[in-house]
Amino acid sequence: MPYDYVIVGAGIAGSSIAYFLKNKKVLVLDKSGICQKASGAAGAFLFPKVGYNTKYTKFINKALIESFEFYKNLGINTHKSGVVILPRDERDLSKFKEYEKSFELKYKKIENGFYFEDGGLVDSVAVCKKLLEDVEFRQVEVKNIKKTKNEFVINEHIIAKNIILATGFEDVWGIPYINIRPVWGQRISIKTDLKIDNFYHKNCSLSLNFDGIVHIGATHERRKSDKLPDDENSKILLQKANEIIKIDGEVISKKAGMRAGSIDYFPIIGKVIDAHKTLEKYPRTTKGQIPKEIFFVDGLYVINGGGGRGFSNYIFVAKMLSKMLLEGEEIDEMFDTKRLFIKWARKVDKNGLSS
Repeated sequence: MPYDYVIVGAGIAGSSIAYFLKNKKVLVLDKSGICQKASGAAGAFLFPKVGYNTKYTKFINKALIESFEFYKNLGINTHKSGVVILPRDERDLSKFKEYEKSFELKYKKIENGFYFEDGGLVDSVAVCKKLLEDVEFRQVEVKNIKKTKNEFVINEHIIAKNIILATGFEDVWGIPYINIRPVWGQRISIKTDLKIDNFYHKNCSLSLNFDGIVHIGATHERRKSDKLPDDENSKILLQKANEIIKIDGEVISKKAGMRAGSIDYFPIIGKVIDAHKTLEKYPRTTKGQIPKEIFFVDGLYVINGGGGRGFSNYIFVAKMLSKMLLEGEEIDEMFDTKRLFIKWARKVDKNGLSS
């Protein structure tokens, strides 16, 4: 019997949507295991976004609050103890004065920044394993996917009615209009006796002290990289952390991976568009004309582009995607794949290839 859904990717994106579909016949595949690569290296910090009250800021902070509640109900410890968000420099400090006018979350001024109650951290691997408790998982590399009239065949023998791509920066299908921006980051753990009672965020994220261990994480390179964690970037992380609190201790763990972000920062969820079929029927889409209809690859869906806040972003949008799949609800246009297709179509050449 075919699976109702095969999800490719067992990071936080794939694990989240699998959880919301667990009452269906679901199989999750990942060549590296559960919560490896980017999700396994993630700091999994949970904290608000300080900025102008834009749609993106509203989304981040709403997703954060819902994720705290979700993890609480799931029995996941979020170590919620608040976060101090500090300006990175003098220019940032002047902006903070403007940001304050539009804060919607509870806060108080502290030091040169702001203290928010909603600051915490989760264990990334523990979260993904908990989300997949009631879902079948196989450590398998997806080498090929074939589309028949009514189903998909993966690696010649796994049959699925629907496939959900949760592959991060890796591409197993070839969707021309979805441009994922890989961002390489590193996380280190420090053994120290220093007392730290809450989280901090400035040029890096700094955790409170967990039984003698402090976690530090940050972005290093905004490009695709297969580089392993190294001592040089560990020193950079320590320098950034020392701008917040002077830390003496021993580096006992180093992890690195590539987060997957979208070009407009919003996560990407929904149906996968048959780009070439749509352009063939409506060629003036490349001139900026909105097509009268959009053709989709039946049964193929995507959840990607969660960026550096995946452990709050993906819970929020996976729930939205599940409602589309199970109840037929529309995806908010901020997250729907169509927004990227229209932008991409305006940049293709006469052969329908991305310019």
